[in-house]
Amino acid sequence: MPLGTALETHARQRPDALAACIGDTALSYAALRDQTARLDAALRALPAREHPGLTLSAPARLFALTTGNHAAALPLLATAFSTPHAVQLLDPQWPEALLIAALEAQRPDALFCLTDQTALRAAAARLWIPAYPVETALPDLLATAPAAPLPRAPDETFLIGYTSGTTSHPKAFARSRHSWRASLDASRTAFGLTDQSHTLAPGPLAHGVTLYALAETLDNGATFHALPRFDAPTASALLKAEAPRLVAVPALLQALTRHAPLPTVTNITTAGAKLDPALLAAARATFPTATLYEYYGASELGFLSLSRHDAHGSSAPPDTVGHPFPHVALSIRTEGRALPQGATGTIFARGDLAIDGYLTPNTRSGFRREGDWATVGDLGRINPDGSLSLMGREGGMIVTAGLNVYPQEVETALSACPGVTGAVVLGLPHPTRGQDLVALLTGDTTLAALRAHLAPRLPRYKIPRRVAMLEDYPLTSSGKPDRRTLMDWIEKEDARLVPLTA
Repeated sequence: MPLGTALETHARQRPDALAACIGDTALSYAALRDQTARLDAALRALPAREHPGLTLSAPARLFALTTGNHAAALPLLATAFSTPHAVQLLDPQWPEALLIAALEAQRPDALFCLTDQTALRAAAARLWIPAYPVETALPDLLATAPAAPLPRAPDETFLIGYTSGTTSHPKAFARSRHSWRASLDASRTAFGLTDQSHTLAPGPLAHGVTLYALAETLDNGATFHALPRFDAPTASALLKAEAPRLVAVPALLQALTRHAPLPTVTNITTAGAKLDPALLAAARATFPTATLYEYYGASELGFLSLSRHDAHGSSAPPDTVGHPFPHVALSIRTEGRALPQGATGTIFARGDLAIDGYLTPNTRSGFRREGDWATVGDLGRINPDGSLSLMGREGGMIVTAGLNVYPQEVETALSACPGVTGAVVLGLPHPTRGQDLVALLTGDTTLAALRAHLAPRLPRYKIPRRVAMLEDYPLTSSGKPDRRTLMDWIEKEDARLVPLTA
């Protein structure tokens, strides 16, 4: 059932059921459906532009959204989910120059922004894009007479999203309604979701993990909770009283484990980085009755693999990212041919969840297709039990003394060392070896303990020659360790990095 049809059904059958909340704003399914119908009408009345690379019907408009977790994002995102219109979802944490460049690249039919985003509003005026500060303009738009629903074609674009890479500018891609329909059907079964799976997703709505949580919660007829900004005590209180399900990247999950146990939480979904053993143990202690679903995927590919953790253990070995997600086939390939089990190569996926390609011109890295197979360049291997081990990213391989090292493999081994709560491995230039491995760790350990732990697990050339400790990682806007900043800290011998010498 299309998401728009699901919203209409929930609004008709359970009009007073709570659909979504942010801060003090709460919308029932009837109110949310009414607001999307009014915004649909207001958008249809706008002049239309040409949007090369997108599949839009005649009445559809493309609107940019830069409001972050303002409550106005709820009806606007629901409008993209359930009407013919499409949203260009921009992260307000980006630099202004990057936001303006994204507007210039796509030239949307409207911009929904915040009053204080003055430079962005000025750029929109220069580009003849109507700008609507939601604090003042949304009430007038919601006074528009509601429009009658129009059909939504499966191949229509409903979202322009952006990659969240750690070392390059985000790349734009388009998502069709069909690709998320297939994802929603798969994740409902995989995560065990029902109309009682009331969900807190405390991260930014501009990020894929939180945005998808909104879509799947509304699709199932449950209640979606978000926060204007992340606050661990507020999130814990909501989980205790309102939401038995949590969706969060590991960095936010870790922040929540520092608070009192929450036995009311029964379902956790996390993605964005692999859980290290220390964080998994902390999550099990904080959420003792929860089943934790950890998936590996990519914005361009959707879900790839899944691990399930509960009181009885884990569904896959700890040094893997799980088994293939339902309805997704994985293949390890190189130069157009499949490699045998156990060999390391590029991870390709086949299924209904991938994008067609980037909208960003002259993009030479990341997503690509080989026939029915698609990849973003991650490297891995398939193990004898069918699970997937993630080894790194093409171009991220470290070559030391002529030998290849995949950082993910070393990080996984380091993360399993007692006392280590996080691990990032980088390659630094070396005059004779080419590159040296440097490990940046959080937690509490000694150099002797590290070496004793790694010696039986890794060959000597994969053991980092330099190790430093730090309190916390700098994070990208998507909650991943910022490797570019860490490299800068190493080069500048930043005092936040404390060399581990004993």
